[in-house]
Amino acid sequence: MRRVLTAAIVSVLCVSCGGGGINSYEDGMEAQAKIMEEMVDVLKGVKDQASAEKAASEIEALGTRMADVIAQVKELPPPSRERMQAIAETYGADGREFQSKAAAQMMKLAEYPALSEAWMRVMSNMQ
Repeated sequence: MRRVLTAAIVSVLCVSCGGGGINSYEDGMEAQAKIMEEMVDVLKGVKDQASAEKAASEIEALGTRMADVIAQVKELPPPSRERMQAIAETYGADGREFQSKAAAQMMKLAEYPALSEAWMRVMSNMQ
């Protein structure tokens, strides 16, 4: 489970996510972080099978937004190594904080197959 969570966090840090108009890697990081926060909030609401099935569709919708942001980030010119290091330093602490906050909610992916399947579809769309 820790590997899945770490992979999700790395994806967040590498590609960035959000919505309308990603003009920089920083914009992407902020947008992706917001979407990941929304995903955790959706998972917080999962208490049983019915709420897991409802959450699965919400997770997939958020994943679609994530894929859109990733596509926008990929269109940006590649950042320099120094810029990537600066971005990693800036967002690294936030990523670690998010990871600890999200860990308990991510356990629900193993508990509810509908969530696990939705998460796998989201992850495959981010490639």
